[in-house]
Amino acid sequence: MHAPSDIDAAKAALRQRMAARRDGLEIDDRLEWDAAIAEAVAGLDEFGGPGPLGAYWPFRSEVDPRAILEAADQRGMACALPSFDGAGEVIFRAWKPWEPVMPVGFGMLGPAEEQPAVEPAILIVPLLAFDRRGVRLGWGKGHYDRVIARLAQTGRLLTVGVAYAAQEADEPLPFAPHDRPVDIVVTEREVIRPASPT
Repeated sequence: MHAPSDIDAAKAALRQRMAARRDGLEIDDRLEWDAAIAEAVAGLDEFGGPGPLGAYWPFRSEVDPRAILEAADQRGMACALPSFDGAGEVIFRAWKPWEPVMPVGFGMLGPAEEQPAVEPAILIVPLLAFDRRGVRLGWGKGHYDRVIARLAQTGRLLTVGVAYAAQEADEPLPFAPHDRPVDIVVTEREVIRPASPT
């Protein structure tokens, strides 16, 4: 088990390496894989009900989840994108496919401030890297760890991490007590249902 400082250092090095790996993927491949990932997510047994489904507006070379949002909307599920509250914490605001987005902070695009806040029951989570335990690596701000912990208190949250197969870590990712793994990982190749990381 790493000490916290060791975990932080290990994660920082991994972020650089895994971001370069993802950024190096061919855009034509990513467009094809995005469609395969969206189809696999929409085919999950758990993908249904009234929602809300929370996803994100793609940033840099992240998996583009907009087709997932469109599939959810077509099924009558409420949808939402992340924004930030006055304290800089992630919240989700109602959004429908094809509605406008605008800068909401930290380089992200999301719904207008007047859109109501909602609490997703299904959360599509962007991954910088993942392992077979569902442990995820993000950008290091802890936004998703905190929002997952908060939403999980409702007892009905399903987290689905989306990533390209190339983003799978070569060895188990460092895991700290505050880290929140995802319930399912979907890549263009497979659906992974992890066991507990502990």
